[in-house]
Amino acid sequence: MTAAPTRIDPPTAVRLAVLAAATFVYVTFEVFPVGLIHDIAVDLDVGVGRIGLLISGYAVVAGLVTIPAVALARRVPRGTALVVSLVFLVAAELLAAAATGFAMMAASRVAAALTHGVLWSLVAPAAAGLVPRERVGTATAVVFGGSSLAAIVGSPGTTFVGELLGWRTTSLLLAVATAAVTAALVWALRPRPVPGVPPGAGPAAGRPVPGVPPGAVNWPAVLTLCGVAVVLVLAHFLSYTYFALIVTEVTGAPGAVIVLLAVFGGAGAVGTYLVGRHNDRAPRRAAAVTMAAFAAGVGLLALAFVPAPAVVRSAVAVVAVAVWGGAFAAAGPVFQTGVMRLAGVGADRASSVYVTGFQVGIAGGSGLGAALVGQPVGRLPLISAVLALAVLTVVLFRRPVPGS
Repeated sequence: MTAAPTRIDPPTAVRLAVLAAATFVYVTFEVFPVGLIHDIAVDLDVGVGRIGLLISGYAVVAGLVTIPAVALARRVPRGTALVVSLVFLVAAELLAAAATGFAMMAASRVAAALTHGVLWSLVAPAAAGLVPRERVGTATAVVFGGSSLAAIVGSPGTTFVGELLGWRTTSLLLAVATAAVTAALVWALRPRPVPGVPPGAGPAAGRPVPGVPPGAVNWPAVLTLCGVAVVLVLAHFLSYTYFALIVTEVTGAPGAVIVLLAVFGGAGAVGTYLVGRHNDRAPRRAAAVTMAAFAAGVGLLALAFVPAPAVVRSAVAVVAVAVWGGAFAAAGPVFQTGVMRLAGVGADRASSVYVTGFQVGIAGGSGLGAALVGQPVGRLPLISAVLALAVLTVVLFRRPVPGS
């Protein structure tokens, strides 16, 4: 039998890039309110905390519907389900652009959340099905690179465009971009044989993972890893939802929000690239380093609130945001690849549980942040750091990530 190639050929790379574009537009709309939270609140005549709840509410809906939605999506081809999820996103973005009040804005978030879990549960297995098993970690990192790019271009970009043209126009432009990605996805997911891999033998399309009996899912291990991910995501969104408030208070300059969002995203791209290089060879080591960097980043951001000259506080904030952004971007591929490796042929089902847990973490983090936002804002990264240290402890001693 011909050995599976260890490199990803150019046509496959293009298809992976389209899948990454799908995650890019979804994440960009998901965090759309973060950089424009003040503008949206003023326009809709509601409080900042209520706009923050648009993020936690989105996560609640996504968390509730992901498992049944993915079960329903399994009745149609994976590519069809992914395309439908993007069609829902286009509708949501158009609804947001037309929103005349908070209720319509909330409805737009619900519309996107309904298929959010479908996209995130299926996109990584779809990417894994395009490549040899030895490159699953790399393919997953490429797809998650779309979410990193959303942090580099999407979030600061929508903030910048929103300040120039208004947040409604920005949402309309997002709808146009999503429609283009949807058309590209139809092409990218056409059946195509992978050199050296028999049809249907991709990692997420019927080929079991070593150590997992054929047709079985190691649910205790999957649930443990998902639980660790929930805590880390909660720690992240506890602070990230109120990124604009934290950065403005630390630096004293509202304009620094766009700059540091770009720093966050740029570091995320670096983190995604690095984890893509190491996640296939040493996943446990990659997980430990990622969690340690996350804890260091949010911990350093908490220290930026200590009384000091403004230039020192700003410099600390830049370093903290860079480390934090790089680590969080790397965490996604680490957890998602780990779940697929533990699940074997049940990757779609296990991924739906993971995505549900991710949404629970988002809802818990942004909701807890909304409850604390009336207190000194420096408490948010401090609590995030404590939670991240707990995750690091579990990763080091419980070793929930499979591999070496």
